Order: sequence, then structure tokens, then C-alpha cells
Amino acid sequence: MKVGMYTTVGERCGIAAYTNSLINALRSLPDTEVEVVPIEEGRQPKEHYIEVAKRLNAGDIDVVHVQHEHSFWGGILPGHSAYWEFRYLIKKPIVLTAHTTYTAEEMLRYRTERRPLKKLAKWLLLRNRSWVDGVQIAPFITAITIVHTEEARQQLIERGADPKFVHVVPAGVPEVIAAATGGEAFRRRFGLNGFRVITIFGYIAPNKGYELTLKLLPSLPEDVKLVIAGGPRNAAMEPYFAQLRNIIESSGVKDRVVITGYLRDEEVAEAMAASSVVLAPHTEATGSYSVTIPLAYGKAVLTSDLACFREITQRIACLELFRAGDIEDFRQHLLQLLNDKARRATLERRAKEYAERYSWHCIAERTRTIYEEALRVYAPVTRRPYTLSGKRASF
Repeated sequence: MKVGMYTTVGERCGIAAYTNSLINALRSLPDTEVEVVPIEEGRQPKEHYIEVAKRLNAGDIDVVHVQHEHSFWGGILPGHSAYWEFRYLIKKPIVLTAHTTYTAEEMLRYRTERRPLKKLAKWLLLRNRSWVDGVQIAPFITAITIVHTEEARQQLIERGADPKFVHVVPAGVPEVIAAATGGEAFRRRFGLNGFRVITIFGYIAPNKGYELTLKLLPSLPEDVKLVIAGGPRNAAMEPYFAQLRNIIESSGVKDRVVITGYLRDEEVAEAMAASSVVLAPHTEATGSYSVTIPLAYGKAVLTSDLACFREITQRIACLELFRAGDIEDFRQHLLQLLNDKARRATLERRAKEYAERYSWHCIAERTRTIYEEALRVYAPVTRRPYTLSGKRASF
């Protein structure tokens, strides 16, 4: 079997890192080849997609696997996305991994919009049923779709997806490299010697819960420093990054906050080794590399109780959860972890157990069975998964 993997490949992209791990694991399986066809992010000319489709439709490709995130095609606003220009050209059986399954309302951030004219414009857009369906369900019913959580699966089913064609495959936990200095080099570099380190890992984005953590920090013991281990992924995140820096400057605890910028793999290893507790106080998420990496390193991780993180604890109780957005509950759980070495050790042991059970090799085996299903489903005698609520979709 040969898979055409259509994915981002940049080093500063969590989805690219996810896919690279999956590809390496797939290639280790018997009778499995993978050819990577890079996604050029943003809306591209139609000629570009014709060339991409020519490669993915080639005779040696059996299944096309698309890594889907709305920004890859230009965004969600009307006239911005080129996804359908690409999709209608693909003739091979197709599997799609949905990395974002938020509603159109959530993606527009309608409820938190405070500018009257902007809110009105978003309200009018949300009344456009065809556009809403085209954003939040259509891409996922024209493929065998993989999601990372049961919550995401149920969301798609409630919007009209056929349950037979939506599969939950958790993100795999990568193998990691050892920290050469056990975190000491990282501590020296960022002035952390003598301090307990709490770390938020990953690309800087508005959903990561930095603001809640900064509100909490003044009430923590003075020997606790916050490390924001990452930087903005791309230019689109620079305005938020500037806003976050301003919040830190005015927080009264800026001397207890470190922003590292982008970290190479060996630096990530050192950052994890230097951390007492890793935080993921996300305000929204459907899964997060910011959690799988500390699990891979066997760290004690404290997360908000979003559904994707609750599902991880249902598999193995390897995360400490607090009520999302509840600063007092956040504080109590964090102080307990900082002061309870035995509790941290238990979470660290379970994190290693989770990493072993949900290794990329295991995830690759599950993914390959979905490719085999796609070959059966797309056979001419089998109904293709192109329906919404039992009727042929018209998008």
C-alpha cells in the first residue's frame, strides 16, 4: 500500500511534527510506503492544486491522507479558502485528519466580540447556512475522517456525519531524546537556578491560558518562576504575542516570567528536565502537542478539564485536572503538585505508561486499518461517504 500524505512540513508547525511522527511509524509497518506532498500554506492559485492533484492521483498512490486545518487553505471567511479547489480534483480514496472541529461560531469568536459592527458582520455570516456547513462539516463528510477525541467525533455526528466514517485515533506520543545536562544548561541560560519552574510549552496562541496563569503567579511562592517555552508560530500570531508581552510587563511579576522563543528538540528536552510541573491551562482545545510532549518526557502535567484532556485521563489517569477558567481551583491544584513530591511521582509514572501504550507505532497500526477501510469504502460497489444526515450533500 502506498499513501500520498498531503501535509505541512515546516519545522515550526505542530501538525507537521505530528504528521512526521506518523509517517516515520507508518514506514516501519510491513507493505506500507508513504510519499509526502507538502501543503503550501494559505490560498494558492488553482494551477498549484492541479499540480498537487496530478501527483496524488498518480497510479502508484493507493490512498490520499490529508492533514486538515482551515488556515492551510487560506482561512474560513467567504472567498478565502481554496480547500474545495483542491478537494474536487482528488480521485483517489481519501482519509482526512481533522485537527480543528470547532463550530463556525467558535472560530469567529462571536460570543467574545465587543466591536458592534464586527459583531453584526459575524452575526450575518453565521446566518448563512451554506457557509456554516461548508466550514464546520462539509470537509469531514467527503472523506473517511480521523479525529483525536470522542468529543470531536460526536460533534461531527451531531452536525450530520455518518458515524461509520468518523474514527477516533488519539495523537501518538513521540519518542524523545535525553536532556544532555538534565536541565542544568536550561536553568543557567534563563536564570532559573534556585527556583521551581512551572512551564507552558508550545507555540504561543490565545487559547493557551497565559493570562489566567499570570493572574495566579503573584499568589504563588516567590521561588516559583513561569517559563513560556515557545514563541509565535508565524506572523499571524505576532500581534497576540505583542499583547501578551504587554500584559507581562504590567503584571507586577515580569521578573518571574521567562519567554524562551522557539526551542530545538534538544532544548525542549532540557526545558522539560528543568520543569517541576508542566501546565496546559487551555481555554479551548481539541488536542494539544503541548500535552503530548510533557507526557513523552514523563512529566507531571496540570491541565484545564477540557474534554480532550478528560479523555486522556479516562485512558490512563496521567494528568491533573482543574476546572477550566477557575483561578482558585487552578491555584489549589498547582500548589498541591508543587508541594507533594509523591503526587508528582505518581503522575510521572503514569505519563510514562501512557507514552508507551499510545506510542506512534500503535497509532500507525490503527491508521493503516483505516486506509484499508477507505479502499473498501471507495470501491465502486460501495456507497461513498458523501452524505449529510442521510442525504447527498450539496456544497
